[in-house]
Amino acid sequence: MKKRILSPEPSSSAGLSAVLFQSLAEAAAQSLRDAIIAGKLKPGERLVEPKLAAQLGIGQPTLREALKELEHQGFVRKVANKGTYVTSLTQEDCRKILDIRLVLEVLAIEQAAINIDDAALRVLEGAVRDMDLGARRVERVTFHRGDLTFHRTIWNLSGNEHLVSVLERIVFSLFAFVLLGQEQKEFLAAVKQHKQILEGLRTRDPKKAREAFVESTIHFWKQNHQIQTGLPSWFPG
Repeated sequence: MKKRILSPEPSSSAGLSAVLFQSLAEAAAQSLRDAIIAGKLKPGERLVEPKLAAQLGIGQPTLREALKELEHQGFVRKVANKGTYVTSLTQEDCRKILDIRLVLEVLAIEQAAINIDDAALRVLEGAVRDMDLGARRVERVTFHRGDLTFHRTIWNLSGNEHLVSVLERIVFSLFAFVLLGQEQKEFLAAVKQHKQILEGLRTRDPKKAREAFVESTIHFWKQNHQIQTGLPSWFPG
C-alpha cells in the first residue's frame, strides 16, 4: 500500500495553499522536477538511482515509479543498458516538437475559446500573475508552475482527455527547455506571450484565439531561441 503525504499547492488568488494528497512516488517526482527546473540536475546528467533514492529517503522501486512519470513528461529519458538521464534538447529537437505542438495545441485553443467562462479566465489570469512573479524574481519553479496551470487549464477546456494526454507528453520537455539556462528577459518575454494568448481567449472567438496563439508563439520562439517554425500548407490561416 502506498503511503500518502500532504503537499501544498500554490494558489495566487487567495494567498493560501490547497492541501493535496500525493503518493511518495508523486512527491519524489515533484522534488526531482523542481531540481531539474532549478538547474540542480543538469541536462544530460545521468541519474544514479541508489544515490537519488538515499537523498530522497525512499526505496528504489518508488524512485523508479517517479522516474517513469518524469519520463512520460519529457523531463528525463531512459537509455537501454545505460541508465536514466536528464533530458537534453537541441534546437532541432525543439523545432520538431514545436511543429507538432502548434498543430495540436491549436485544437485545444479553439475549443477552449468556445468553452471558456469567467471562472476559467480567473484561473488563467492568476497563472499569468504567477508567471510574472516568477519572471521578475527569476524563480524558475514559480514560473513553471504558473506556466503549467495556464496550459493545462486551456487543454482541459478542450474537453478532450486524449488531446490533453498527448500534449502533456509532447510539450513538457519543451517547457523545461525554456526554463534551463535562460535569462530574465526570456522569462518576461514568455509572460508577454501568455498575456497575448489570454487576450485571444478572452474574445471567445476560436479564430481570434487561434491567431493570437500561433502568432505570439512563433514570434516568441523565433526572437528568444532563434527557432524558426512554420505550419503545414493545409493549416487554416
